[in-house]
Amino acid sequence: MTKRSKFLAFATAACTVIAACTDSAKEFEQVVSTYPDGGKQLVYTMKGNETDAVKTAERMYYSNGQLQYEKHFSGKDSHPDGECRYYYPTGELFATGNYSSNHTSGADWQLLDRQGNPYLRGDYDSLSINEYSELGTPATVVFHQTNVQFIYQFYSNCALRSSGKTVDGKREGPWLFYHPNGLLQTEATFVNGRENGKYTVFRDSGIPYYCGLYDNGKRTGEWEFYDEEGNIVQRQKF
Repeated sequence: MTKRSKFLAFATAACTVIAACTDSAKEFEQVVSTYPDGGKQLVYTMKGNETDAVKTAERMYYSNGQLQYEKHFSGKDSHPDGECRYYYPTGELFATGNYSSNHTSGADWQLLDRQGNPYLRGDYDSLSINEYSELGTPATVVFHQTNVQFIYQFYSNCALRSSGKTVDGKREGPWLFYHPNGLLQTEATFVNGRENGKYTVFRDSGIPYYCGLYDNGKRTGEWEFYDEEGNIVQRQKF
């Protein structure tokens, strides 16, 4: 075999090896679940060959086809790595965070309203997402500040469900709870983990349902109950 032939054989073999390596490192999509109409729900981006691949990204979609969240993975383990993003069902960015080996729950979290403006700002030590909804969206977001935690809970469509704070693990100050349509459901005040002061519950139409006063976790005084038109239909003393 001549030198030229040997060189050509070597080059061909090298190209074959490179092509094989490149092929084994290719990225492809793996549809994990779909909606009843066939639309994508959960999709993985995999790298490698189909028998030995690692996940490099994960994307969840709403039933309307909008991206719900996207996470990235280094392939070292099952924990996300780098930036992750969550979106409202209408496509606007809802939250961003950053995962690293030192922050398995993520760090540098930021929540945005539908106009793209950051909110829930303050001098916090950290922010964590402690619970996710059945659709994978943030359900309980907690801002930490020494012994105080500011807690925000969300429905799976990213609508605010409740907000308030705890001190040493006990509810303190005003707490607000919302219906899925965004209207106020309950307005209460807590002292050392117990209801104190005015307590009002609203229907999902915005009309009061009943209201009264709490004293150290117990109902006190006269409570009023309303019909669907907002008229007082009953008074009860405690």
